[in-house]
Amino acid sequence: MPGLRDDDRLSVPVDSVGGSQTILRAFSVLRALRDSDVDLGVTEIARTVTLPSSTVHRILRTLVVGGYVVQNVDTERYRLGREAFLLGQAAGHTLGFDAAMPLLEDLAEATGESVNLVVREGGHGLVVLRVESHQPLRFAQPTGTRIPLYCTSSGKVLLAFADDPETAVAGLGQLERHTPRTITSARRLLEQLADVRAREFSVNKGERIPGVWGVAAPVLGARGVALAALAVQGPESRMSDARINELAPMVLSAARAIVAVLPAGYQL
Repeated sequence: MPGLRDDDRLSVPVDSVGGSQTILRAFSVLRALRDSDVDLGVTEIARTVTLPSSTVHRILRTLVVGGYVVQNVDTERYRLGREAFLLGQAAGHTLGFDAAMPLLEDLAEATGESVNLVVREGGHGLVVLRVESHQPLRFAQPTGTRIPLYCTSSGKVLLAFADDPETAVAGLGQLERHTPRTITSARRLLEQLADVRAREFSVNKGERIPGVWGVAAPVLGARGVALAALAVQGPESRMSDARINELAPMVLSAARAIVAVLPAGYQL
């Protein structure tokens, strides 16, 4: 997973009090460790979660006792522990991710391209499942990667099928340009999202990373709101307009199959 950036820092809500505040702080420490691809020290975690080092140290000691975090005895740095792993395994089963994974694998096999399942986490998308293409030339995007919503195929599906797309887009703030093809106008983005809703899939043609194209479809809940987005990605050399048109029905079909294996009534 990618290392943490300044804009990924996790602060605790200021209106939290008492035991709730302690729990939220512990969660923020766990998320910092989850989102880092290297072991972290107390100072690094404290800077990431914007808490005093003494507070972070106390939280870490408790998490170590509970088995959710382990400390390297030589470096005194931390990483997630066995209980965090077991918790994640249990969540993967109860949320239906274990059952959905074979459907992603089938889609990857049928298309020859990489496939991922993305859920919305605030102003970003979060990759929760991933199957890599066997092709030598492919786009790597590990599980746990956070992606922008407005310039990716999966992100645009999550926005288009949000409960209130206009509010969702407004909450993104200024849209940063990643490539010459990135849409940075909220008005133009909303127009594109209306098209996405009409055809039920979205396309990304190098809007985030030059040369990387994708097509995505929504995994819809009972109210027609996206629980997740299913996307197929590949290099532009293999993802022509004609190929996108071939892939779209396959992605739509797989997304509908995933709905059937997810537990009803839960937001992923």
